[in-house]
Amino acid sequence: MLRIFRWYGALLCRPQLPATCRIIASESDQGVIGDGFNGPIPREKLTISFARSSGPGGQNVNKLNTKAEIRLHVDSAEWLPERVKERLHKLFSTRITKEGELVVTSQKHRTQHQNLEDAIAKLHTHILEAAEVPSGPSEMTVARVKLLKRKAERQRLIEKKYHSAKKEDRTNTDL
Repeated sequence: MLRIFRWYGALLCRPQLPATCRIIASESDQGVIGDGFNGPIPREKLTISFARSSGPGGQNVNKLNTKAEIRLHVDSAEWLPERVKERLHKLFSTRITKEGELVVTSQKHRTQHQNLEDAIAKLHTHILEAAEVPSGPSEMTVARVKLLKRKAERQRLIEKKYHSAKKEDRTNTDL
């Protein structure tokens, strides 16, 4: 299988990945629209390294560095809105180091290029997930919560009356 990769100062992802999933070579092509994130990730903001993979590969596993690791320092990424940075810290706190770097790895494939593309796609997905504005509860959910609160209050009062009656029965009024 022959794959052709194009390097024009940018790494373009495979066709099945989102069209916005790409690394740009300069910050002039920033992908911020309004308060959200639109996709291009500046290459100079990423630290890319490769290591030995534990995944499939037969003899290649012990010879080639196919595992891709991408690190993005979240706090110094000025191309990301503050709201997105905060949500990245909140959602992916287990993947952020003490230095504030978001670490994304991939060892799914047998080649560096495929693992790098997969790691970039993961990073892109994480950023889009953090950029997503959470919607409030639906009307049905609000109504259900109100109903459950009323039911719980009624049940609490019934149990309180039962407990009070039980205590009153214990008092000896015949003295």
